[in-house]
Amino acid sequence: MRLLSELFPSHKPRPVRYHWLVLLLAWLSLWSTPAAAQEAIALPQPDHTIELGFHIAYLKDPGRNLSLAEVRQRQADFKPANSEVLNLGYTSAGYWVRFRLKNTRSEPLTRYLEFRSPFVDVLRLYAPGSDDSFNTLTSGRLLPPPERPHEAHRYVFPITIPANSDGYYYLYGHTPDTLTIPLYLHTDEGLDQALLTNRAWLTFYQGLIVAMTVFSFFLLVTLRDRVYGYYICAIVLHQGAFFTLFNGLGYTYFGLESPWWTREALSVLVCLAMWMIMQFARVLLKTRQEQPRTDQLIALTQYAALLVAALSIFLDYYVSIRLANPIASTTALILWFAGWNSYRSGNPAARYFLMAWTMLIVGGLAYSLKPWGLVPSNLFTEHGWQIGSAVEAILLSMAIAERINTETRQRMALQHEAQAAQARTLDIQRQANETLEQKVQERTEELEEANRKLQQLSDTDQLTGISNRRSLERHLTHAFNRARVDQKPRAVLLIDVDHFKPINDSHGHQVGDDCLVEIARRIQVNSRWPADLAARYGGEEFCVVLPHVDGQTALQTAERIRGSVANAAISTRIGPLDLTISVGVHAAVPQAGDTVDDFLKRADQALYQAKQEGRNQVTAYGAPAKLC
Repeated sequence: MRLLSELFPSHKPRPVRYHWLVLLLAWLSLWSTPAAAQEAIALPQPDHTIELGFHIAYLKDPGRNLSLAEVRQRQADFKPANSEVLNLGYTSAGYWVRFRLKNTRSEPLTRYLEFRSPFVDVLRLYAPGSDDSFNTLTSGRLLPPPERPHEAHRYVFPITIPANSDGYYYLYGHTPDTLTIPLYLHTDEGLDQALLTNRAWLTFYQGLIVAMTVFSFFLLVTLRDRVYGYYICAIVLHQGAFFTLFNGLGYTYFGLESPWWTREALSVLVCLAMWMIMQFARVLLKTRQEQPRTDQLIALTQYAALLVAALSIFLDYYVSIRLANPIASTTALILWFAGWNSYRSGNPAARYFLMAWTMLIVGGLAYSLKPWGLVPSNLFTEHGWQIGSAVEAILLSMAIAERINTETRQRMALQHEAQAAQARTLDIQRQANETLEQKVQERTEELEEANRKLQQLSDTDQLTGISNRRSLERHLTHAFNRARVDQKPRAVLLIDVDHFKPINDSHGHQVGDDCLVEIARRIQVNSRWPADLAARYGGEEFCVVLPHVDGQTALQTAERIRGSVANAAISTRIGPLDLTISVGVHAAVPQAGDTVDDFLKRADQALYQAKQEGRNQVTAYGAPAKLC
């Protein structure tokens, strides 16, 4: 105290004593907690259900090898729980839980211990019996439901508490999942009420999911919109199959006794469900068109989900669940931001999607925070994840409905516009009927001119401005038929630009287009008269049809065209380029059995010969002589 008086002035002694008093009270409170946690629960109590969270203490078993005798010898190592639900997080260790029950009556009492978390592999309850012996009851998801102590889908242990007894009960458990220990002690009425409430909720939930699935299936058959197919698969995988196994109902509904369906199947199903939900979101939100970068990220996450689903079939559950959980978290984050971006861009369906996804996240978050004691334990937090998924299923169906309404409104708007356009057309027709014959004639001439221009446009190659292949074929057919009648020769020139592919490869297609335009112009200029037809045959090939022309004149014309290209460089956007052409010529009067294709094939053979003989030359079909 003298030292304290030296450190603190004498005129301020009370604050020092006050701080020591606070520390003393805090120390006493810390020491009082374990004692309160280990007070015996006197039975019977008026409550039909007792939460054991604040009445338990726990002991870590790192090697999962402690026996009951060894545990009983380590009473001082037990730590008191300080929340309604003890949450031990992800752990590979086993844990022992201890609580005291005291029967104040002279006859035995029957109670039911409920372990409410579905994520535990092994549970063993050691209940004291007569003469210091213990009865062992085993449960957990690795034990088939028919072999469990109670027929409920939850883990329930019937306990008979001897008359006038006061003893410790020990519960051992381990799991590769997050280990939470929610313990409840029920009377017969309390257990029936708890199971009835849970069964009523699950029945409502599953009925809702089945109704949504059936309704959506009829819409899929009626509307044939693939978004309904993805929606059905998503809720069947996630809200249907996953939560059925999640609630331990695989055996009840489908007779699945294998532990695989209570553990590994969850990792597989959650990954497949995330893949399907992401696919549904991509179609509903049109991310490929409106959010391409986000869509790429979603697609990458989908690949990861499929990979983890495949690996979960072979990997140990301890590993697979730690791979599946990040997939689910990543999916939740990405799709929420995708929905937000789509909502900001004005997509009406995104509003419901964002609400649905937010409700699922909030429900899952409430379910996850309850074991940590961060939110109170009630109906919403107990079933938060499933409540969120149920609301999600409803809101997603509303999102689809909004999408259909939007498309319907767009179709109706287009129909109104079409009707308005039709009305305007009828009005124009009525006005036209009322005009003078001269105006009708003028409009008829204008229409004919427009049709002529349209015909000319359809017959013109858009790049070079000369005739296209369709116009060439029609002209050739007409010229060939005339030649059969007047028995006058017709000539066909097939022209190919030499070494044109390197131009495209070295300088690009735009420079190649410049070359084709200029070569087409020179071919057109060096034809004999307007009766000649110059056309683009395809790619870098051209064709010239010469009527009433013998072979010698055709060769001269071909040579003139070849020289016009070879003697002057071709102007392009990167400067002049030197190019040459090869020409194949066939001129003759059609004979019996000849066709247009025969003329083209002979000209093509002559062109091939010109190419073979070194290019930049003119070759006539059947005549090896060259004009250079």
